[in-house]
Parts: sequence; structure tokens; C-alpha cells
Amino acid sequence: MKSIAFYNNKGGVAKTTSVINVGYELAREYRVLIIDADGQANCSRFFTKELKSGLETALTDGTGNPARAVCETRYENIDIITATAELNNATAAFSAFDKHEQERIARNIIEYGKEYDFVLLDLPPALTQVTECLVGACDFVFVPIELGTFAIQGIPTITELINKGGKPSAFGGCFVTKFDKKNSADIALLELIKDIDGIGNKVIDVTIPFSRVIKNSISGKKTASEYMPWTTPAQSYGELTKAILERVCE
Repeated sequence: MKSIAFYNNKGGVAKTTSVINVGYELAREYRVLIIDADGQANCSRFFTKELKSGLETALTDGTGNPARAVCETRYENIDIITATAELNNATAAFSAFDKHEQERIARNIIEYGKEYDFVLLDLPPALTQVTECLVGACDFVFVPIELGTFAIQGIPTITELINKGGKPSAFGGCFVTKFDKKNSADIALLELIKDIDGIGNKVIDVTIPFSRVIKNSISGKKTASEYMPWTTPAQSYGELTKAILERVCE
């Protein structure tokens, strides 16, 4: 089992959309467990109509066992541990545990997926003890980025968090979403990212284009490949998944 978190401390960067589409692409060949650790529960709403509580209990009762929150989805090879708004209230209780206990609980939650090939985590755009411990317990963390000067300036903060809590190889890399190839500013900023020390060599060459296909597919509760498989946006998520697989399986 490989555990892969998708994280950015900035919202609106297509983090959840990427978890959904990469999870779908992986499920063509592998068994996938998705853990929705974001109290907004957007990933949960996409995959299932039933939002079972339980993850917040696993974080706060000392067991780290999220079994009660596991739901099947309409996809044969995808299950999900759903989130509810109650997850937002679990942070304070979780923070009351000592660091060792927090780390143990986070590991137990992820290791629940040991019967799957991949566990994907959709993390909230917030730096909390929960986020930090889940990041530290994962094998790899990938960072979706929407190009912009402020977003680029924030990358070192994200990588510092990953390196602080995770394994030496935990930072799998970053990839650009909502990329406009006709925008000279996007092209220039992409090159700028590649020149940042310690990050440039981690930038995945595949970019996810800015597209109504992706936006409309999510609104219709379909992945891009289900909605319009012949389009570049849909195919880009297939390419991104292959690139991620190369990095986590090497």
C-alpha cells in the first residue's frame, strides 16, 4: 500500500478535483481508498450520497480506527472514508493529545487502508495539528498549484511542513492546475517555479489546463474521463496519474 496526500495551504487550487480524478484513473487497475480529511466534505459528496461520520471520532477517541466512516462508492475499486462538518470541531480535541499520541492516531487512520493498493488523502487548506500529523504519516505528498506570485511564494512554507513531519522522500512533487498556455504570465511563472532551489526538480511536467470540461464534470458528479474522455483536460489527468505512479513506485 502506498499512501499519497494532496495538500496545499491555499484553497481553490483544484486539490479535491485532483484527488477525484487521480483516484478514478488509479482505480482502472488498482484498489483505492480515499480519505476525505476536509470538513467541507466535497470529495465525500462527489463519491457518495451518504456522509457517514466517524473520522472525527477516530481522531479524538484515541483509537485512530475510521471503520465506521467507510463507504462504498459507485466505482468498483474505490471506497471512501467520508468527512462531515463535525470534522472541523475535532481539531481542538486532537490537539489535546501529546505529539506521540497524535502521530500514532494518524498512522492508524492511514494504515486502515493496508488492504488497498493506494490510499489518497484530501487534506484541508489549513495548517492544523491534524494536517501536520496526517502529512507526516503519509508516504508521499503532492502539491497542486494554481499559478500566481503569492502561490509561488508560499511553496517553501508547504515543503517545510512536509519535510518537518514526513520521511525524507515524502515530498513527491508539485503540479500546476488551471494552466492557461495562452497566458504569457502562466508560462513565465511555470519557468520561475522550476528555478526554485529544492523545488524545481520536483515539478511534474504534466499541467492540468484551465477548462470548463473539468468544472462541468465535477458539477455533474463525473470525472473528466467520464465526461469528455477525448479532451485534453481529461487526458491530462491520465498523464498526471502516470507521472505520480512513476514517482511513488520507483
